Amino acid sequence: MRMSVFKRSATIGTGLVLTGLLAACSGGQSPADRPPSSSATTQTQASGPQINSPKDAAAVDVCRLLPPEGATAAGLQPTGEISKNLIDPSATDGCAWRDGNGTSVTMTPLSDRSLQEYYENKSQYVDFQELNIAGHPAVRANEGDRMRDGFCNIFLATKDGQVLASQSDTNADGRTDPCNLAQKALEASVPTLPAAK
Repeated sequence: MRMSVFKRSATIGTGLVLTGLLAACSGGQSPADRPPSSSATTQTQASGPQINSPKDAAAVDVCRLLPPEGATAAGLQPTGEISKNLIDPSATDGCAWRDGNGTSVTMTPLSDRSLQEYYENKSQYVDFQELNIAGHPAVRANEGDRMRDGFCNIFLATKDGQVLASQSDTNADGRTDPCNLAQKALEASVPTLPAAK
């Protein structure tokens, strides 16, 4: 159990850190380090995909991002628990919902980030696909083979400059696509989020 938690935290942390490094290597600061009023943030927000019905994932308690009925419909326990990033303690906390058998989905709102950053760095991902989930643009962005690893990252644009990350960790069997769980969590979450102000 402890190894699974560390593996998940390390993978999530690595994904978030690498995304920040990719942004830094492209000439700007890490998205988490940018001040909200900087021109870099304005350019990133303006260059991102159009979001027709903006929502604010950060306005909700992180462990209320996935409604209990959405969690149980996905085969998870109805309540989640705070998931700290073991690699970067200053990173935004997520919330993890588990099934008790090693499968989990973690959701994390990421402010000052746009899907444009993923589009611009898609060559860095072995598995990259543009998606539309619950009427919002999203990307599947995985650095490894999701079927072999049993891990999936999906990032959904909730509003300009904000992304909701859904990361699933399953018992890899080579047949079950872990992205199905990450996508189900977003499909259940997005309609319940408050409108962005």
